[in-house]
Amino acid sequence: MKLGDTIVDGVFLERPNRYLAQVEINGEEVLAHVPDPGRLPGLMIPKRKVRLIHKPSETRKTQYTLALVRHQNLWVSVYPVFANTLVKDGLTKNKIKCLGEFDSFSAEVKQGASRFDFCLIKDGKETYVEVKSVSLVEKTVGKFPDAPTERGRKHVEELIQLKQKGVGAVVLFVSQRSDTRSISPNNEIDPKFGEALRRAQDAGVGLFGINCRVTASSISLNKEIPVDI
Repeated sequence: MKLGDTIVDGVFLERPNRYLAQVEINGEEVLAHVPDPGRLPGLMIPKRKVRLIHKPSETRKTQYTLALVRHQNLWVSVYPVFANTLVKDGLTKNKIKCLGEFDSFSAEVKQGASRFDFCLIKDGKETYVEVKSVSLVEKTVGKFPDAPTERGRKHVEELIQLKQKGVGAVVLFVSQRSDTRSISPNNEIDPKFGEALRRAQDAGVGLFGINCRVTASSISLNKEIPVDI
């Protein structure tokens, strides 16, 4: 998947708040939108090379959106929505083997009080899939979340309830970087999410992980990796 039609190089300077980054592009300092409001530890470091999507609009406060950060010798995506786009493309092409076979699927499906990323249909039976984007990696282990997530825990709790009713339920972690070899809950940052994920595994909710191949201009799903809770 291409990152966009117009991608420019920049240098990260600072992050005034969760949603904005001060960057330097061609010697000029500008503000860019940060699509990932998480803490992004180890990534948002001054003088790091970044790649940005340039998409001017009269309705936007910034003309740029931060897409990639250079970390050591690899690019890391900090655009969470890419994870859903990649999964949708993978489902369309039937390339996500860990999710099994299905007859059809829908995106952004409401179930009860929540909206899940995908719903797969096989022989009339539903499986709900919630996608979680992972950007933090420590010693090849992807950690989720990188900031407390009440919303993420709620999704897991609701998947447990669905599973207990006999409905299929899956959490799919997508690490948008190539150096991830496994996924684990970040218990130090959000122990409640980790506890919910362990209960989900006990209840039979499917827990799967995939890492990505990221270049300076594209991102694609790469390999399935284990989830170790």
